[in-house]
Amino acid sequence: MKQYDVKCPICGHVNHNLYLEETDGWMECEKCGSMTKSKQFGNTIRIPVFRMEEHCRPAKAHV
Repeated sequence: MKQYDVKCPICGHVNHNLYLEETDGWMECEKCGSMTKSKQFGNTIRIPVFRMEEHCRPAKAHV
């Protein structure tokens, strides 16, 4: 199976030795964690990843 080196369209990091044929072109960037589909296998699509610790603050008790 062929391995690919793909540049992330979001952050520009080059991800090495990816098996894109087995995932139909989908990859997760090693640096920023974005899920994208390689242009070699169709149009680039970005899937948003929500990390709850970045978006939510703990609730405060009202006294």
